[in-house]
Amino acid sequence: MIDKYLYAVGLICLLTAGCTMRQAGYTALGAAAGGGIGYSLHRDGKEAAIGGLAGALTGNLAGQWQDKAEKTKHDKVYQEGYKQARVDVAVNDWETNTGKDLSKREPKRLVSVMVPKREENNVIYDAQEVKVEDYR
Repeated sequence: MIDKYLYAVGLICLLTAGCTMRQAGYTALGAAAGGGIGYSLHRDGKEAAIGGLAGALTGNLAGQWQDKAEKTKHDKVYQEGYKQARVDVAVNDWETNTGKDLSKREPKRLVSVMVPKREENNVIYDAQEVKVEDYR
């Protein structure tokens, strides 16, 4: 009887190798439920083992299905957030670069420059101070 139990435990370990904790839990729960149902039908160990294997397989499939459903839901929410972030960045760049959102732009820096006295086409221009925007 112990040998059969060890074989069943070994098979459950093979089924749950590489699985998440949820899949392992569903597999163990399914194996216990299937074994209990199989044994309760005719009080036979062979039917309990068959029921346990069927329950383990069913539990493992249920765990995989639930993990896949949650992964799909997570991926959908992630993609929606990613698209919204791209839109937000594009709108922010547009507003900043077109001057629509002046609160995010740096304030203008004006610099005073002294233009020396000069003569152009027989016209004499006096020295004067001019304010220009600094783009550095």
